[in-house]
Amino acid sequence: MNIKAEQLAGLSQTLFEYHDKLDHFQLKAICSLVYDLAGDIHNWTEKEEEIVMRLEDEQRNG
Repeated sequence: MNIKAEQLAGLSQTLFEYHDKLDHFQLKAICSLVYDLAGDIHNWTEKEEEIVMRLEDEQRNG
């Protein structure tokens, strides 16, 4: 997941630094990648949270 977070940070930095030099299609492609990476990271954090909650429940009940 660290690789995806690094990719997201890199794409965000590219958008910030070069947004005025990119054409519509380049901006759309980068925004799409940012959205996909953010979704992957969000899904992973939700799964991680579910696992942690399940383990905590098992420790309390077991």
